[in-house]
Amino acid sequence: MTKILDRYLIREFIIPLGYCVAAFLLVYVIYDLSAHLDNYIEEQIPLSMLVNYYRIQLPLVLVNVIPLSILLATIYCLGSLSRHNEITAMRANGISMYRITRPFLILGVLFTALLFYLNDNFAPEAYDKSEKLIEEHSRKKDEHKLQPIAFYNPLGERAWAGRWKAGGQTLYEVSIRNLQNRQVIEKITAARASFLDGEWWLFDGTIQRYDSRGRIRGTEEEFSKRRFAFNEKPDDFLSSQKDSVSMSYSELSRNMAFYPPDSDIYGRKLVDLRYKIAFPFVGITIVLISIPLAVGTSRGGAAGSVGMSIALFMSYYTFLMLSLTLGRRGTLPPWAAAWLANIVFSGIGVILLYRSQHMMEKKIFTRADWMPLIIALAAAAIISRWVGGVGAISFIAITAGSYWIVRRLTGRIRVV
Repeated sequence: MTKILDRYLIREFIIPLGYCVAAFLLVYVIYDLSAHLDNYIEEQIPLSMLVNYYRIQLPLVLVNVIPLSILLATIYCLGSLSRHNEITAMRANGISMYRITRPFLILGVLFTALLFYLNDNFAPEAYDKSEKLIEEHSRKKDEHKLQPIAFYNPLGERAWAGRWKAGGQTLYEVSIRNLQNRQVIEKITAARASFLDGEWWLFDGTIQRYDSRGRIRGTEEEFSKRRFAFNEKPDDFLSSQKDSVSMSYSELSRNMAFYPPDSDIYGRKLVDLRYKIAFPFVGITIVLISIPLAVGTSRGGAAGSVGMSIALFMSYYTFLMLSLTLGRRGTLPPWAAAWLANIVFSGIGVILLYRSQHMMEKKIFTRADWMPLIIALAAAAIISRWVGGVGAISFIAITAGSYWIVRRLTGRIRVV
């Protein structure tokens, strides 16, 4: 009996989830094409190249659309079962809410693992590869042109400058400065620097040393080929040109090692590092909070499910972005900035799920449930145009979402 129930619930969930993912992917492709179509036509990008471009970007897009798809599919699925009194029939046969929701929680865990896998292994490379794919076929792109590179290792107090092909193992026209207390004590120049078998080899170069006051010490030393024990790697140069979103967990960890732990940039990167672990758990968080809200929706149909999903999604991500911003500014500890949204919304979901085991909905949603949220969002839009207040928008959106949830919890249920 229970296995049949599990298969039925999973099927009812997977079908709308597939539709949602497909729909969001289509919306993304249409939006991106409409925004860049002129550039694609100007650069004469062939259709096959565009297909490959969006194929490469698929992991990155999936990471962003899966959470909203899970939310929408869960609310639609359980809302539909509730409207057709199937939840009531299950509970009348002695099946608890915990047992009904177990398949959704298991799926939430699986999607969390999937999001972590995609976000750490494929998404960071998707953007770079897709952009390079277009650039390589651009008429304005000279594939042989060297790009300037500048990199500074704060811990090692070493500054690099030169030219290279991004992602390559060789630098040209290299200039390396070793510093001590922000004063250059050694300058190394070379026509070429190659990273071979884990070591740096410099060719046709010179070495000039300086004293603590910046005055030349000794004569300039020339060399044709020499090995240097530098701990920087070409991947570090490439990572320095990326933001945290474009790096995997291991890449970001290594990139952080070049900054003092008490520096501001280290703190910002630590927040991003913690967030890379916390973000995939949005799958479990969304399932936990959407289950009791969906079960409590007796009417409203698909439109009501979509409206509830959008309101909940906006509340969660607004709260998340605000906590991350506070973390990057040093107001919140890095772990709190990354995990606070998941903790708060998961906690609300657990409480709602516990109460739904003993309570049932008494009234349906009315206009009074949605008007505070609609008014607040309208006010946020007006304020953003007048003063550009991102803080005001965040405050109003969070207040509206919280007020909507409180209205949802109070005055709408009765003890069975």
